[in-house]
Amino acid sequence: MRYYIIFGVTLIITLFILFYNPFLGVYKNQITIEYDFNVEGFSWTYDIKGEALKIVSESDNKWVFKPNKNGFSEITFVYSNGEKNKYTIYYKFKVHNNKIYWLEGNGIGLLEYPNPY
Repeated sequence: MRYYIIFGVTLIITLFILFYNPFLGVYKNQITIEYDFNVEGFSWTYDIKGEALKIVSESDNKWVFKPNKNGFSEITFVYSNGEKNKYTIYYKFKVHNNKIYWLEGNGIGLLEYPNPY
């Protein structure tokens, strides 16, 4: 009987730990997204929807975003040569009190995509 109680408590604690933080990441004051793919003729472009984040720095496939106001922003990065899209990566963020919450991330064409830091 004692083992069932220990197992039950362990299961509850494990489920709590797994589902406690629904965000992929939480960042204070800024996020950086950086890619190191280099294929001749291809380059990264981005499109940002929503006013919660603003770009403050952009250089050599590295972008830094800071909170602009509370709300949501979606950033889509496309790696293309103008005619053909090789990779598309989508991020969704929530900004609240200068904290940036990474809600979603999705990539097309890549098996893995870089995490913001």
